[in-house]
Amino acid sequence: MALVVYWYDFICFGIVVVAYIGSLWILWRKEGASRCDDNTIYESLLAAQADGDGFVRATHKAHVGSNQLWSSCWKGVHPGCLFLTRFLSFVAMAVFLSWDILDWDASIFIYYTE
Repeated sequence: MALVVYWYDFICFGIVVVAYIGSLWILWRKEGASRCDDNTIYESLLAAQADGDGFVRATHKAHVGSNQLWSSCWKGVHPGCLFLTRFLSFVAMAVFLSWDILDWDASIFIYYTE
């Protein structure tokens, strides 16, 4: 049983590789740890440390807090727009999943679990 790879598969591989490298570059440039300008002082009271000028921060400098996980570093994006985008994505995926279940019955999941 051999795997046949056609020429158009390499185009798909290239698209995936470019998207992967591009996302890593954006993460490295924009979304790195503590690159946002949020000055949330008291993220946690368990790991308080003083920096060079004696200011006590609740977390160390490379800490990615829970406020940074669901917010954008670009201050021009309203949090409601982020929520709406995520909610619409969830609804679209739920519709596609329901559509598959209605068309193929629950047996569609057997292939993926064997």
